[in-house]
Amino acid sequence: MVAAAAQRSRTVPFTLVVSGEAGDYADALAKIIGPLWLQTRRAGSDEEVLQLAQAGRADAVVLDESATQLEVLQLLRMIRRLNQVLLVVLLAGRPNRRWLEEALRLAAFSVVTKPLQLEELLLQIHRMMVRLDLALRRAEY
Repeated sequence: MVAAAAQRSRTVPFTLVVSGEAGDYADALAKIIGPLWLQTRRAGSDEEVLQLAQAGRADAVVLDESATQLEVLQLLRMIRRLNQVLLVVLLAGRPNRRWLEEALRLAAFSVVTKPLQLEELLLQIHRMMVRLDLALRRAEY
């Protein structure tokens, strides 16, 4: 999405794919941020996440480790093979140091510990939107 949007003026909302706990906040996000700025899509399966990543139909993904069929780092590894720039936030129970190091090596945007709070999700979305805005501005020059 970033590469495609960089080629034209961005007129579509930030597209966020959510799974697990993050999906519980989809309606609240629509009301708080609004449809002009944010489009939320709930992913029902790992395959759907991978299809959206490959097609470039998402700007960011929030992956809940308890909502994936595969181990979440394995899914992130597969996403990276398809799309190296997709912003991915991981929701994890109690990640250990080795797990966190692997998440960073796979270029996870961030790791959020569960239970997910609406305020934390809003903060992550804001940070991702800022990152995307910077990437688009750099691409224009």
